[in-house]
Formats: sequence, C-alpha cells, structure tokens
Amino acid sequence: MDLKKIIKNLRKKIEDNYYEYRDEYERDNMFKFIDDFIDDNNTSDLEKAFFLFLNQFPSDHKQYFVKPREMVLVPDVYDMNVPGIEYEIDFAIYGGSLFNPVKVAIECDGLRSHGQKHNNKDRRKNVNLQASGWIVMRFGSNEIHEELLKFENDKTYICDFLNYIENVIQQKTKLINWRSYIKEEFRSMLTGYKYGYVTCKYCGHKQICKLNHKKHSCKQCGKKFQRDIHPSEKIVYDYNGLLYFEY
Repeated sequence: MDLKKIIKNLRKKIEDNYYEYRDEYERDNMFKFIDDFIDDNNTSDLEKAFFLFLNQFPSDHKQYFVKPREMVLVPDVYDMNVPGIEYEIDFAIYGGSLFNPVKVAIECDGLRSHGQKHNNKDRRKNVNLQASGWIVMRFGSNEIHEELLKFENDKTYICDFLNYIENVIQQKTKLINWRSYIKEEFRSMLTGYKYGYVTCKYCGHKQICKLNHKKHSCKQCGKKFQRDIHPSEKIVYDYNGLLYFEY
C-alpha cells in the first residue's frame, strides 16, 4: 500500500470538496490546520492518512471537529488522592454545544508507540476518560489499513469510521433536523400532538397521523375514516373531538 499516494489523494479530495465553500478565511485556516499536521515529520504516514479520513468532507458543515493529539486533564478514579491525570488522545472529536458537549476519544492501537502500552493501562485510560464524559472508540492499525486499502482501490469510498462517529454524535446530540422531525416521537415532543401509525379501514394503508384526532383522511385512497382506539392508549380526556393522553 502506497500511504504517501493515499495521503496526496485524500488531501486533494478534501480540497475539491471545498469548491463551494464561501468563507475564505475559515477555509484557509482549515487547510493550514490540516497541512501543519500532515507536514509534521514526527507524525507517521498511517496517522496522517487516518486524520485525513476523519476530515474527508469538511464542507458538509458537520456539527463536530477533529483535534489530533489532544491533551486532557481528568480525575483518576483509580486514585482519588491525586488531583488528576493527564492523557493524550490520538484524535479528540468535539460536538454538541459548550453547555452540552459530546466528546469522542478516538484511540488507534498500534498507530504510535504509546498504543503498544499494556492492556491494563489502556483499560485504565478508558475508564478515566469515560468517567469524565468521553465516549471512547478504539481502532486497530489493521482496521485502519483495511479502510485505506478500500480508498486506494476506490477514490469515491467513504470511510466507515465516519459513519460510526457520526452515528454516535447524532445519538448523543439528537439535533433537530428533517431526519429527526419525521420520527413520530420527536415530532410529538416538538408539536404537543401524539403521533403514531393508523390504518385505513378501506384500503389497509398505514400512515403516521396525529393520534389526538379520531378522524383521518387516507393518503392512499383519499377516503375519510375513523381510526380504531386501542385500550392501551391511556386516554385522559376526550374533549371537542380531541383526545388527550396520559403523559
């Protein structure tokens, strides 16, 4: 595997992804941040390539950013007699907000020398980071090599690690967007209605509707029908044609 070629191609892919990015100042700072890291002689090619993988689509306006080699000071739950313990995180990913942050620690075993530490030290690091609110995700160097090999064979390949990380952040932040709004539980929280599936009595079509309403129009056949009410729905009031549920 030609890591230097992969680094060059990934760097170009990131730059090409910026073609519609309007904030020139932020763009220049982003590239300086990336180039300073990949030009560092003390950084391995595998580490550089993995870092570029994590920044594969910078213009997507993601709700997080990647900080390599982040130093953190956290309490040591194994020894509460000391004020704290310092750790270096291979790649720290910050998302959420200042008052409700999501912190993901990416640890790459075997990537650099400290990744070869004894398992007990890694486990202690995991516990201390998790106790301080970090989500710890560990990847082995073999896993990283496999991902890079996929990219080497297909320049359009999107790193699976990005999907893992984004799923974690999305699950923790639960940002309001179209994907969350179409889910009945989130829409219920936002609007005050209770949403759920109802079945048309005429054609059997299932659709998400306001369960507070008895009468509905089928989006499939267009006929109006009155939905069945299940005893488990825990209705508190039936007032002016609206159903109110126990919360």
